[in-house]
Amino acid sequence: MMAAAGWRQGPKAIRRLWRAAGLQGLLSRLRIGTRLAVMMVLAVMVAGLLAAAGIRGLAASKESLRVVYEDRMAPVRTLSQIAQLMLANQLYLQLALAPAAASAAAALDPVSARQAALQVERNARAIDRLWAEYLSVPREGDELALAQRFGRHRARYLDEALMPAVAALRALDYRDTRRLAESARVLYEQAYPEIEALIRLQFDFAEAAYREGVRRYEYTRWLALGALLASMAVLSWLGLLLIRSIAEPLREVIAVCDRIAGGQLDTAIAVQGSDEISNVFRALRSMQARLRRSEQAIHKLAYYDALTELPNRVLLRERMQQALDGDGSAGHGALLLVDLDHFKVINDTLGHEEGDKHLRQIARRLTDAVAGRGLVARLGGDEFVVLAQHLHAGEARAQAQARELAEQVLAAITSPIHLAGRPMHTSASLGVCMFRPGASSTRDLLKSADTAMYQAKSEGRNGYRFFDPVLQSQLEARAALETALHGAIGAGQLALHYQVQVDALRQPVGVEALLRWRHPLHGQVSPAQFIPIAEASDLILTLGEWVLQTACAQLQAWAGQPHTRALTVSVNVSARQFAQPGFVEQVHAALARTGARADLLVLELTESAMLHDIADTVRKMQALRCLGVRFALDDFGTGYSCLSQLQRLPLHQLKIDRSFIQDMGARASDAVIVQTIVGMARTLGLHVVAEGVETEAQRTVLAQLQCPAFQGYLFGVPQPAAALEAWLLGQHGGSPAPAASPIFQR
Repeated sequence: MMAAAGWRQGPKAIRRLWRAAGLQGLLSRLRIGTRLAVMMVLAVMVAGLLAAAGIRGLAASKESLRVVYEDRMAPVRTLSQIAQLMLANQLYLQLALAPAAASAAAALDPVSARQAALQVERNARAIDRLWAEYLSVPREGDELALAQRFGRHRARYLDEALMPAVAALRALDYRDTRRLAESARVLYEQAYPEIEALIRLQFDFAEAAYREGVRRYEYTRWLALGALLASMAVLSWLGLLLIRSIAEPLREVIAVCDRIAGGQLDTAIAVQGSDEISNVFRALRSMQARLRRSEQAIHKLAYYDALTELPNRVLLRERMQQALDGDGSAGHGALLLVDLDHFKVINDTLGHEEGDKHLRQIARRLTDAVAGRGLVARLGGDEFVVLAQHLHAGEARAQAQARELAEQVLAAITSPIHLAGRPMHTSASLGVCMFRPGASSTRDLLKSADTAMYQAKSEGRNGYRFFDPVLQSQLEARAALETALHGAIGAGQLALHYQVQVDALRQPVGVEALLRWRHPLHGQVSPAQFIPIAEASDLILTLGEWVLQTACAQLQAWAGQPHTRALTVSVNVSARQFAQPGFVEQVHAALARTGARADLLVLELTESAMLHDIADTVRKMQALRCLGVRFALDDFGTGYSCLSQLQRLPLHQLKIDRSFIQDMGARASDAVIVQTIVGMARTLGLHVVAEGVETEAQRTVLAQLQCPAFQGYLFGVPQPAAALEAWLLGQHGGSPAPAASPIFQR
């Protein structure tokens, strides 16, 4: 548009020149291809001229580089190799003489002497070959004089010292070898300034050649720039003439296309002339006819799935919106979200072609099962939707109809399907969401059905579940809690509380660090709520590292107080945290950063964390045990530990699960289990702590079973570090332990 406007408002001189030259009539008689061909010929000519100038400059630069590389840098490499070989000869002679000089016998070692003689002789031949290669190119002037002087030094070096030294080495003549080696060194030092001067001279020649190349390049650049500017001016003027000869007919073409795009498929199209633009008008006229025939096909492509020919997501949403808007009926509706179970296995084992065939058969079965009672659509991938309308007005009757439809859909899907010449059994998980007109939105309806579908999958697949608003609210609450947990550390909402562990005399021997979260809106959040959320995501790794760092810092803070400096601090480590490749380094860094004593840190692991990869577990535990860190097996007795595997682990402590302690009075078997654990631990040399001791009766029974240590509300509730310190001081002063509070839950 700007170019056209510029032409209309351009200088009058150009327009007069256009008319005077008669170019307008000439171009209008030429086809557009011919016009463009003329412009291309001109452009090629200009490009050829520019290329010729560039080639000339490149040739000059190439010649300069060739002079630098071949005529100067090649001799530099040759002379440098000669100098290196001469220096190497000196080193080989010194190496051959070194053993004899170190011994009193002053005799050459035969092996070293022969090896040195062989290397020196090879180097001498290489020096002759390289020098002949250097002299193969004629030299003149200062270079020739320097070369002649070095040649004389080289001949003396080889003939008078090096080759006789080779003979003396082979004769194992120490004194003669030593004398000739010294002579070779002197001659090498006389020849070295000459070869160094030759090398510097080559670099001087190379620099001169480089300057000449730069000068040629600058000349060629200015020549090419001038030609480019001139050609740009000529081609720009010719281009303006060409644009005017094409722009006007194209404006008419654009106007016709706009009318067709606006839906005026009956627009009259007049064809004049025989150039390319006239051919465009003919093509537009043919396209009008094809568009009329293709309207139905376009509608199908827009609203139907190409693979299954079912309604697609677009048409489904339109029909869902119509159902939600209502048509005056008071009946219920149902949305069934169908997700095939393990469809990826079919694609991976039989290939995508068989997978597509499977989807087409499922689509036909769904259509037959619904049998006109609703709309069957493909949502995408292996997900289908059944939209059933006009169900019964009564909620119970409508749910029964939806349940019957879901069972029929499942039955249709689960019957065998023949793929790749064999029967395949498949299944699906269905989520069913009931609705009334105006009660929801399409987005919420699909979301609810999706929630119900995932509930069906989580309960074993091959079934259906109705959407439960209570479940949805629980999921939303869990999601809100997870979002809040992400920022809990940065907001300073997390804290560690410590529960005391005592021995048989009720003397504090350690504490267990327990994570607590106080949210400004949710209040005190139970660990039973947020720990599973953290373990289901990577949050448990961040929380675990923070707990470990905070506990180590508290351990170091207690080291300066007489009533806390001997306390151990137990930290729970999740299976995912322990499985990290860098867990050992993480613990080491926390100890180093805080300065805490490693022998007072006890890491509590569950059986699942320890026995998942026993070899990796043993390696990590032994690495940390070398630092002094000790380990406790938490909730012992609730898993499936193998005694032979436990013996491999460098454990310090077993913690009897609270479930055995709480039921000792009701079930005699629990007391037997506790007695067995205590006896086994004593045999293995392990310390034992009984968790969840809440009554004096429980403590008495445990003491009779010779359990050495206890933890529970009977001795102290989990509390902040400052409160624990005050309580410990009170214990030393004879104050009683605080009563258990129900808000502290482990």
